[in-house]
Amino acid sequence: MKNNKDQVIIAGAGIAGFSLAIQLAEKKIPCVVLEARTSFGVATTGVRISAKGVRVLENMGIRNIGENTEKLMMYFGSSKVAFDIENEKGASPAIIVTRLAVFEKLFERINDLGITVIYNFTLDNVIENADGVVAVSSEGVNIQGKYLVGADGVGSKVRRLLNQGSNSDKRYAGYLGIGFIFSSDEKVEMSLFNSINGNIGLGSIGKISANDTHKNNFLWTHIHMTESEATAITDQEIYEQIGERAKNWTPCLQQIFQACKANPQTVLYHLPVYNGIVPDKWYSDKLFLMGDAAHPYGPGGQGISMALMDAEALCNLFVVGVTEEKKAHYQSSRAAIAKAKGESAEERNKPENQIATKWGLMFKSLFMKVYHLFKGGKMKL
Repeated sequence: MKNNKDQVIIAGAGIAGFSLAIQLAEKKIPCVVLEARTSFGVATTGVRISAKGVRVLENMGIRNIGENTEKLMMYFGSSKVAFDIENEKGASPAIIVTRLAVFEKLFERINDLGITVIYNFTLDNVIENADGVVAVSSEGVNIQGKYLVGADGVGSKVRRLLNQGSNSDKRYAGYLGIGFIFSSDEKVEMSLFNSINGNIGLGSIGKISANDTHKNNFLWTHIHMTESEATAITDQEIYEQIGERAKNWTPCLQQIFQACKANPQTVLYHLPVYNGIVPDKWYSDKLFLMGDAAHPYGPGGQGISMALMDAEALCNLFVVGVTEEKKAHYQSSRAAIAKAKGESAEERNKPENQIATKWGLMFKSLFMKVYHLFKGGKMKL
């Protein structure tokens, strides 16, 4: 199956690429997945997947992972505002889950459907011709197909090929993403804590992986620093810096952080966050972009939710038939959402929006309480 002129070649065996492959296979469209890595033993973190993303997972037969999030608890110092999360009628709620748990379920479906995954294939070039497309590896191996989809992440090779000469490469977002996964049977609705020196999130995520024997909660935040600092920082330095910040946290959060620090089973995740602008071109005659390759987000649920919906939209495109009009609609509809959410996330994560004063927290609290009354205690996310 390595060379099949009718197959869709998917570059990238991540959540985006696997989601598309599964949906194509279920529609009896042949596909093959190419992956540069030889294994997936990477650190995991917690992510929130929107209700729309959960619907796509359920349509692929993936259910009962993570923990439902039906409320949003917002804290401003000692003040609290609680919202019910408003979903479409009959829709399953959003979830908080680990990346690993999602990936494991996708990988199970990949194996069940007999989808070919070729590892250690570093994409070097793509050749489009009248008969289709050829993916060329750095070692000169050729894979032939009808179309090629770049699902190769924030540093996408396919995006660069499609947008040559433009500023479409990934860029450092300016901060280090940090997460602590710790064992806990206490159900915690998604909670956002606004503090004097940054924002902190907390929520239940269920099992880390299929082999986990207990449930877990997830504490997350980020610290602005240079890229070199974010790349070189150690676990010990993370605990030291968070320890200083935690002095301004609520007593509950301080207690959780100290428990995380004392427990050797705590899973600490930290990576520099990269994103980028939404590129001008998502497609050519035979090439397509999706997921972080199309709208570069840093690691988090926003990007995963978008990738799942991209996969659904792109699969539908291949099912109904590829035309210039349908390709343009795929890009315009998905890019508009990506641009809006990306700009919103960048604004929210700016350093000046992470540092508040006591009076600033009081103002935000008052504003959200008024908003709560105006919206009847409900919020769409």
